[in-house]
Amino acid sequence: MRDQETESIGNEYTIDGVPYMALEEPDLSWLRPYGTVFQTIDRQYSGNLCFGVEGRFGRLFIKYAGAKTVNYRGKPQYAVSALKDAMPLYDREHPALTKLLAHGPAGDGYAAIFSWRDALPLHAAHGPSAMNRVRRLPLEKSLRMLDMVFDLHADLALDGIVAAGFSDDHVLIDFDREEALVCDIDHYRFKPAYNDRGRAGSSSRFMSPEEYEKGAVLDETTTAYAMAALAFAIFRDSPRSFVGSGPQGHSRR
Repeated sequence: MRDQETESIGNEYTIDGVPYMALEEPDLSWLRPYGTVFQTIDRQYSGNLCFGVEGRFGRLFIKYAGAKTVNYRGKPQYAVSALKDAMPLYDREHPALTKLLAHGPAGDGYAAIFSWRDALPLHAAHGPSAMNRVRRLPLEKSLRMLDMVFDLHADLALDGIVAAGFSDDHVLIDFDREEALVCDIDHYRFKPAYNDRGRAGSSSRFMSPEEYEKGAVLDETTTAYAMAALAFAIFRDSPRSFVGSGPQGHSRR
């Protein structure tokens, strides 16, 4: 997530030769049975440390709450509670949602284990992202990817789930399969839902008006706003002119 304060300065540690940043070194011995770490994601504002791990269970994406991470402003136990509370949101099968395999206590915190996909984040504050490549795809392919994300959120809405805190860094693009995948719905909410925090810690480009106002109702309009903002983020700087044709269309200037 972005639009936050300047990042904290932490210490660099390694696991299986792969570096990561944290305020204090966590006990990650619980990771050993899952294999060897080949990737870390350490600058999440959620308070989670994330790992790509390969071993006897194949490649896994493991999200861990309980460490003192560099960009989280709360206490580790709050991140643990948030991750636990998010697990029912993933209790569904959808091709555009990362697949939850298991979750439970781990070390001094809590872990959620997902299937791994070789994909790039649509937006990344650190490292490569997929946005420019998506903008250069044939229009029908990029629209198909966007429709996958829309279909997932329509499915979630039928179950009374609101896309609070959505951002384009929660979307992965698998170019080999030509698919979009939502990898983080941790802050989504079951209805009835209210903004109990005031201004949330996500990108302002995706925040609906009610996500700024403490006590405001969060509902389908929150989700619709986020989806429209996603479409705008992808296509606003596209090299293609695709909006309409003839007198009702417009061309890029």
